[in-house]
Amino acid sequence: MSKYPSTYAGQRITGLLLQSMLPEVIRKTTATDRAATTTLADDPDLTTTLEANAVYYVEMELWYAATTLSSGIKTAWTVPAGVTGNRSALGMASNQSDSTPAGTGRWGVHNYSTAVFYGDRQSATNLILARETSVVTTGSSAGTLALQWAQDTSDAGSCRMGVGSLMRITRLG
Repeated sequence: MSKYPSTYAGQRITGLLLQSMLPEVIRKTTATDRAATTTLADDPDLTTTLEANAVYYVEMELWYAATTLSSGIKTAWTVPAGVTGNRSALGMASNQSDSTPAGTGRWGVHNYSTAVFYGDRQSATNLILARETSVVTTGSSAGTLALQWAQDTSDAGSCRMGVGSLMRITRLG
């Protein structure tokens, strides 16, 4: 099993070496609202830079809601050029809301740029969870990794990516 970074007997332990072993965790401390738009855009907080020729395990825990049932939410990922891999998506199915007692879920594997649609909660304060993960392998280009999101259907009511949503990036190689 490979480990990142490689460590060797007799190697000098430095703060930089120890920090490179830790996952990066990015957490939203302020909610972001979007209304009347179905155009996917990068979240202002859930974004980082990936190095070239590297492998990462990325986890996103998304706490979101839409104030009206018709708006819903959709997601995709911005990734650097030349990235390989897919992302998994787990959450409420897009045709459901929390007012439906026996809701259905969505679970699938998608390209990074494929829009994934989730059901909503019809509340800006009572959030619902979606989880997306991936093993991201970068090519010769470094670049931005970011969550993109927008309303599923344009609506004057806002869609919210809530406080507590997070992105955890662990370098594997």
